[in-house]
Amino acid sequence: MVDHSAAVLIYRNALALFCAAGIAVSPATISKEVPIPKPSLMMTVSECQTAAFENTGLWRYLRTGINYLEASGRDVPIHYKHPGGKAYGPLALTPIAIKDVRLHYPLLSGYTLNNVLSDRDLYEKFAASYAELLLKHYFKIDLLNMPKEEVFKALQKGWFLGPTLYKKGRSVIASRQKRAAEYIDSPTIII
Repeated sequence: MVDHSAAVLIYRNALALFCAAGIAVSPATISKEVPIPKPSLMMTVSECQTAAFENTGLWRYLRTGINYLEASGRDVPIHYKHPGGKAYGPLALTPIAIKDVRLHYPLLSGYTLNNVLSDRDLYEKFAASYAELLLKHYFKIDLLNMPKEEVFKALQKGWFLGPTLYKKGRSVIASRQKRAAEYIDSPTIII
């Protein structure tokens, strides 16, 4: 019989190495005697790319800007409920955004809203995944060939409106546009 925690640790380390190489893995190498905890440890190539996106300077820039817009740069608790009652934490993640990430990323599908709002690392993973989902999947933005300021303009608008209203060409409120421009124009805003 295989020790469950040791098997999971070995699998996660192998998963990290495979992701670094850009290879998708499946749980076939784990003995059938070892139950795989929910969420599944299987990671798709897209999820490997999300893990890489989280560790880029671009994501740090985008995250800082979203935090500046949503929480005035404050590091509020992840369970903090924003006025209006539909968004949580320093990045104003919504239950709809969390659900969207769960639908598109099988590795994250087993987590609930309560899980996300009680674990800082998980909250950050969902936020980065949602940003990538908006930019790459819904908006088809080429992150490598676009200035980070333009990526931020698209992301902050989509973050506020959601993908449907963004695609319909809706505008964000003037005060948000002004604060987004402040962030883009001010290299001194560091959170």
